[in-house]
Amino acid sequence: MRAMQPLFPPAPIALAAALALATPLLAAAQPAASGNAGAPGVGTPGVGTPAAGVPTASSQPLGAALGELSAATGTPIGFAPALVAGKTARTFSAGVTTRQALDQLLAGTGLIAVPEGRGFIIKAAPAAGETAALGTVTVTAQANRDGTTEGTGSYTQTGPTRTATGLSLTLRETPQSVSVMTRQRMDDFKLETLADVMEQTPGIAVYRQGNATDFQARGTSVNLQTDGMAQVSSGWYYLTSTLFSLDDMAEIDRIEVLKGSSGLVVGKGNYGATVNMIRKRPTREFQASARASAGSWDTYRAQADISGPLNEAGTLRGRLVASAMDAGSFRDYEKSNSQMLFGALEADLSPDTQLNVGMTYRQREASGIGTTQPIQRYTRAGAEVPWMPRSFNAGAPWGGYEQETLNLFGSLEQRLAHDWKAELKFSHQRATMDDMKAGYFYDQDRASFGRWADMNNDNWSVNLDVHGPFTLWGRTHELLAGAGISRFSGSAKLPLNPLSLVPLADLGVRFAQGGAALREPDYGNLNWGDNSFNQKQRYVYAAGRFQLGDPLQLIAGLRVTTFEELDTTPYWWNSDMKESGVLTPYAGLVYELNRNVSLYGSYANIFQPQTSQTEQGTALPPEKGNTFELGAKGEFLDRRLNASLALYWMKTRNTGEETGGLTPGGDTAYRAVSSATRHGWELEMSGELARGWQAQGSVVQQNSSLNGATAYPEYQLKLGTTYRFQQGALSGLTVGAATRWQGKTSVSNAAATLAQEGYALLDLMARYQVDRNLSFSINVNNATDRKYLAGMTNFSAAGLFYTWGAPRSVNLGVRYDY
Repeated sequence: MRAMQPLFPPAPIALAAALALATPLLAAAQPAASGNAGAPGVGTPGVGTPAAGVPTASSQPLGAALGELSAATGTPIGFAPALVAGKTARTFSAGVTTRQALDQLLAGTGLIAVPEGRGFIIKAAPAAGETAALGTVTVTAQANRDGTTEGTGSYTQTGPTRTATGLSLTLRETPQSVSVMTRQRMDDFKLETLADVMEQTPGIAVYRQGNATDFQARGTSVNLQTDGMAQVSSGWYYLTSTLFSLDDMAEIDRIEVLKGSSGLVVGKGNYGATVNMIRKRPTREFQASARASAGSWDTYRAQADISGPLNEAGTLRGRLVASAMDAGSFRDYEKSNSQMLFGALEADLSPDTQLNVGMTYRQREASGIGTTQPIQRYTRAGAEVPWMPRSFNAGAPWGGYEQETLNLFGSLEQRLAHDWKAELKFSHQRATMDDMKAGYFYDQDRASFGRWADMNNDNWSVNLDVHGPFTLWGRTHELLAGAGISRFSGSAKLPLNPLSLVPLADLGVRFAQGGAALREPDYGNLNWGDNSFNQKQRYVYAAGRFQLGDPLQLIAGLRVTTFEELDTTPYWWNSDMKESGVLTPYAGLVYELNRNVSLYGSYANIFQPQTSQTEQGTALPPEKGNTFELGAKGEFLDRRLNASLALYWMKTRNTGEETGGLTPGGDTAYRAVSSATRHGWELEMSGELARGWQAQGSVVQQNSSLNGATAYPEYQLKLGTTYRFQQGALSGLTVGAATRWQGKTSVSNAAATLAQEGYALLDLMARYQVDRNLSFSINVNNATDRKYLAGMTNFSAAGLFYTWGAPRSVNLGVRYDY
């Protein structure tokens, strides 16, 4: 495995200079616009008032152009994403009314704008001899104004995000790094599970250990949310992976990733990043799609999505999404199948009240799993174990599980006087696995057999907040206040007398035969022990956006959390942790340098109780993480392109660091390290570079003062791009490529080092749009068939281990939109 040199100079100064040089060029490339487009204080033109300050859209996807027009004028514009998909907006004149701008945008598209309430609905133009008819529809929002990316065709988010602070801020107004994986980005490269998406998300490292998958940012773990509600799992690493990383993303509109500490919105958690999955919502216009695909290793998948109004007035809307997958694997005898059903209802109970309720049901079966067990490369004494082929599976074919998950969720939104709004949200998720069996090679000399029963994972959260504008010192500000409670409980039965570390000689098998050589044991004499994990958070929080001056905003907040955790396992530990009145402050300044570029600085905090133990067997005190960040963000080309540069420092207290010794129970021992630091820089760009050319790219560098930091790449580059041909013989064809490169990583013990030199992967895609309804696609992952290690593990008691990354794979797909 040959080392690859960094593709960019490892210096943030060079990147800052590049951004500074690009700013005037990109700004100059924008079409001229009247007024101060996008600046604070832009008015809210009505249906017939001049659309001053509205950019004159030029040959961009129609969905994105309608979203920008709605956001700039404050006029709700409702449309079905499928209706505008593949259509290009026309240029409209500066200084025209919103009505005139819409007519010019839609010219030649076969669509018309029909006035409704305070805004418009986009409809198909009536056929000759017909008249346009539309039932009574109350337009309360436009698909793009809440940050929705479906139907925009874009690799960037033009609407607001609440992931960082709870306030509705654009990416440029948010004083922290935020990366967004849009629906188009996921569809183009067939990123169908959460792990797939994270592989191509800027700044995220995906770490694999056997069948388990972990996500890391800035050298540490991440938090998971869905629609801003926490997703927590038990302390068992493998259960975490089976619950979330393999989830199908068919019902997700976008994934917003907040880098750094996020205590204001998370409370207790990790300080690497927060991954927030935002669900699709019912649409005001009918739309439907169906797709199917087939690929390498006998992988087959189907998906259907239907959405629209359920009554004539359009005040009740629904959405149903279903997917099913049956897949093999590049590992011998490994198979899985899964089904997902998502349903949501949205009801306008009154002009000021909206109710949203829904459910997601998931079912998954897997066989041939080796759980968290990778492949041994070095023994504890440093002796080499021969490399195994990529198809090698440490797990037995009869090992596996069946899992069911049901998530119920909803919200009640109430408009109040003076543009204030209250929102009550709830979420409850329950996941169960009645029985999971595993047999696997622990190392080259021994095998282990495991069985777990009655596994349950319960998450529920309730949150209430109010937010709105207020006037102080002659300026308009925004305030958010809220309170909530979240609880998690997990339980499982594990054998007190497991069949572990059985010599292979006693079984009559050899390591090189793989897990298929292991026979299922007799489990009849197992004695079961109860394991339980319980957490509870109660919290209140407040945040505000204060206009200190025309170009300067202060964004500040505070969260107060009471946290309890009680974990009981007969194997290793019993922990009872409590933290009361934990303060997690937040502060950020955003300075608008000009109409395109903002400078920012921020401070964020978070805390994390720990179950890691010292060599004496005591738990480490809670870890506390502080993130300091400085940066610049820009919006260019009529907000179709976002760019950012961030410098960050992370200071932690009580961070767990391996001592090299063992706990009384035989686990890896840790010590608490004060003032551990991580620092680095990130450069990111996403959006439309030119007509039909979408791109998302990032370069990330990180350093750490912690021992063992070499397990994380110091440098990382990700780039995904597509080009859609507009005319000529290739009209209807979209081609694209995505590459992922990372620097050298390694793990070590006292006797040996296992290293993966820097490597790059290349994914390719092509899609042909036959007509407005039908398209065909092909995707090739790891097109060069690069052989690489997707994860390396140091098991102190056994040596150094590795997990192979996936070889080349091909996927063919077809999609039909109604």
